[in-house]
Amino acid sequence: MKKLSPWIILIACSSFIILHFYNLSHYLINFPTWGDDYLFLAYFSDLPRLEGKEYWIRSTEFHNYIHRIVGARFITQFYHFFSDEFNFKTLTIATNILLLSLLYPLYQLVNKINRLHVIPVVGLLFAWNGNMDNLTLIGVLVHATSMVFLIWIAYLIAQNKTRNIGIWLSLIYPFISSEGLAFIPIIVFFLIYERDRKAWLYAFSGLIMGAIYFWGYVSPPEEVVSSSLISKLLFLVQGTLIFLGGAVKHQVLLATAIGGIFLSNTLFILWRYHKTKDSQLLFAGIVLTQILATGAMITLGRAQDGNFNTLFAERFSFYGSVFICITYYSWIQPNLMPSISFQKTYLILPALAWIGISAYTAYPKLQNLKTRLLADASNAAYFQMNTFYSFGPHESHLLKKSGVYQFPRTLLDTSAKISKELRLEAFPSYEAKIREFRVQGQGNILVYSAGRAFCFLPINALSHSVKIKEDVPFNERTSSFALIR
Repeated sequence: MKKLSPWIILIACSSFIILHFYNLSHYLINFPTWGDDYLFLAYFSDLPRLEGKEYWIRSTEFHNYIHRIVGARFITQFYHFFSDEFNFKTLTIATNILLLSLLYPLYQLVNKINRLHVIPVVGLLFAWNGNMDNLTLIGVLVHATSMVFLIWIAYLIAQNKTRNIGIWLSLIYPFISSEGLAFIPIIVFFLIYERDRKAWLYAFSGLIMGAIYFWGYVSPPEEVVSSSLISKLLFLVQGTLIFLGGAVKHQVLLATAIGGIFLSNTLFILWRYHKTKDSQLLFAGIVLTQILATGAMITLGRAQDGNFNTLFAERFSFYGSVFICITYYSWIQPNLMPSISFQKTYLILPALAWIGISAYTAYPKLQNLKTRLLADASNAAYFQMNTFYSFGPHESHLLKKSGVYQFPRTLLDTSAKISKELRLEAFPSYEAKIREFRVQGQGNILVYSAGRAFCFLPINALSHSVKIKEDVPFNERTSSFALIR
């Protein structure tokens, strides 16, 4: 059995990876998943004309006020070396290949304990529901590359021979993703704790990098919310716990409780590292602490209006996937709870069960994604509109006039036959500026208004409904509908 185990491990891990890339290939089309993706098409189309100072400005400019995303733009530029045509699907799949680099440090760490644990670690990393964000271009270019960078940096810092390399490389983390701004203080505290003489030099270097990062920063307009310092701190803590617990359950109270367990586990890992100086616990502690800090930053940036449900967005799903993966890794450490005699290989069973549940949960979401992308591409091509996010002349120009993009060939039919039985029933409004309607069937609905094709609406297979922005001039009572499966 021992001779067969490496092959079993290889086959099992390969299956997780192959299924991940199958999902990318099968469910994605050459079209933006969200409005943020257009910035990469714009950057790509402008690259041949960018020189000198203008090139530097475009490569480092802020996105949505606070995000530099220099790393994402450099990946886009690297893609430009190989292609004169911009393909959202191709770039998304290509960037996902970076996840494979994590197999090396994770294997090296897990193999020191028990090689069998490589199977659940890889499976949890590539869990379907936790990788929904990696099916979006901005998600994989920013959030996934952030986690790849974090795990590699934590791996280097945890090894004595490579610690200095990891520490100094961490200074560029903010330019990979803005949560890297929180990583620099974490390393400063770590160096002070280790009584490392370069702590103050690193801190000074961190201030310089921060100054460079915020050079030219203009703060967004904010609504003044009066609350006490204690209220703000409690809000921040609760939001961070909800962010962590959201990796398991999208319900505020349950997510808060689960997040509390995750936080306690992280603090226990750090305490055990303090007692044992175990480098493997240090690795887990660094990764988990940084994701905690990321949750706090996202709470401040996304949930200031008090709506904690925004922390459950799929765009943050991969942070949860990595957190669960590294939490599992921490639980198999012999120095975590040495006084408790427990066969750690039994943990493989619940991990595999979670991987299966993740796939089961994600399957209808994947179907919804493909349905929506087909509707979005068809709406942009035929009607110069989008029913979910902002779409104007700039986006339409990039798609049709930039000369670097071609619409997919699988656009929906604009002459489908009207179904008299198809009716839309209005829902109460749960999302700001979004109208929702109950509908029977699967696929997409072609809306006819005043006798002409007006737009496509994708049917959500989970809620059996369609959604449309309030600013779209749509009247469900005077419109006719055709179902496209």
